[in-house]
Amino acid sequence: MSKVDIKLLKRLRELTNAPLKDCKKSLLEAWDNLEKAQEVLRKQWAIKAAKKADRKTNEWIVKVKQENGIITGVKLACETDFVAKNEHFIESADKLLDIILSFKKETINSMDDISEDEKEQINNIISDTVAVVWENVKVIDIFKMKADQAFVYEHPGNKIVGVVIYNSSNGKDKEVAKELALQTVAMNPEYIKMEDIPSEIQDKFYNEFKEEVIASWKPENIVENIVQGKLNKHFSSMVLIEQQWIRDNTKKIKSIIPWDFDLVDVIRYSI
Repeated sequence: MSKVDIKLLKRLRELTNAPLKDCKKSLLEAWDNLEKAQEVLRKQWAIKAAKKADRKTNEWIVKVKQENGIITGVKLACETDFVAKNEHFIESADKLLDIILSFKKETINSMDDISEDEKEQINNIISDTVAVVWENVKVIDIFKMKADQAFVYEHPGNKIVGVVIYNSSNGKDKEVAKELALQTVAMNPEYIKMEDIPSEIQDKFYNEFKEEVIASWKPENIVENIVQGKLNKHFSSMVLIEQQWIRDNTKKIKSIIPWDFDLVDVIRYSI
């Protein structure tokens, strides 16, 4: 058989975005069976993807999706900024989010948490993507979590996403969560509150500041207050609720959080 059904050729092209010559070749090999032609293409793409696997991936995008109380995320890498902005590459990240959402496990922290069959589903999308963008493409990270109340802010450019997980019945809870997500993306806090700072880190700086204050010959009765002031100043930029609000630097973030707003977790998803 040397000719293919034009309608099938067009349909295969729509389904795969593969070059027409590759679509035609696969349809010929599959004797105009659309499903088998897709399998032929996928095998070809897997070979091409393997050949590119050693090439460095210096660019990437981050995507997060929230649906029905579940949040999924993916970090997808490629070789060039041109491809990172490519519509098909971005669509591939969105397809990965949908695939991850369909996986049985409610919580996924990395690729190590999924089955071989699920990994194959992801690899199929990667192979399809390589065939179109002609660059090495890799999944750097994935996650999936349950969160009944959450706000997801995707910063323009697909490089950083802020996720705020909370419990609240406050009528303005989404507005507060949005502000916290924007703050997280802009200021990159390391901790949510002071109590989250590991004790060994607090002790390290406490001892350093105390030695410094004692060496400056301050009166003994005010040493502790000075040390505490230095600690608060040092850690304030690292702790979300102690940071100056990006919209009004006369206020701290904790001043915009209502008493009935329980801040469960904050994630700054980036590379």
